[in-house]
Amino acid sequence: MYIGHHASYTKGRVLHRDLSENNLMFKTASNGSKKGILNDWDLASEVEDDNEIKLSNANHRTGTLPFMARDLLVTDPPPHLYRHDLESFFYILIWAALHYDFAAGTKISSDQVSITRAWNADVFRSNLTAKNEFLKERKRLDEVIAAVRKGCEPLVPWITSIWRLFFTAERAEPIDGYDNEVAVEWDNVTLGGHLTFATFMKALGRKPRDDLEPFIRTSEISIHTH
Repeated sequence: MYIGHHASYTKGRVLHRDLSENNLMFKTASNGSKKGILNDWDLASEVEDDNEIKLSNANHRTGTLPFMARDLLVTDPPPHLYRHDLESFFYILIWAALHYDFAAGTKISSDQVSITRAWNADVFRSNLTAKNEFLKERKRLDEVIAAVRKGCEPLVPWITSIWRLFFTAERAEPIDGYDNEVAVEWDNVTLGGHLTFATFMKALGRKPRDDLEPFIRTSEISIHTH
């Protein structure tokens, strides 16, 4: 699914911008294998040749509250970037590990999970504070890992590895008024090269595919049917 999303961005020139638990689905093939499907492209934006996001009719701030990237939870949000979707993917992974019992096919209410309750707050400041604390403080990661539901333990290495990816990116970002020489060359689109498709896939222990055509065709079908 991550590969299909990236193929839509780099080859199809479309960025989803509204990733949530309800937009990620899968279907089971006759041989038992499962295929991920990324649905609901209503708020997607076209990507220009210079990789700038073409503004749609929607406001810059698009997304579903628990899964919105921190940069977008401010009064005057910046344009939606590819790395913002990567951050949303991470929150969805954590949300699944804390709310779902995949073996039983059940889900508990978000009100019953105190750790991520603030992620669902419509007060953006509270939402932003909670996510900042999680991505900047190791003890918050430990709290999440301790709350992972039975049967979701295999997700813990991914959660830990991706958290480390964001934590490292945070620490590398130059501080205004101090790291002036670094700031001049700083790439905000990828946070200095730390948050890219390649680094995200590496954190998952996966090697990106070279053949993207099947994903491109799937993405085009999804976009045109919503």
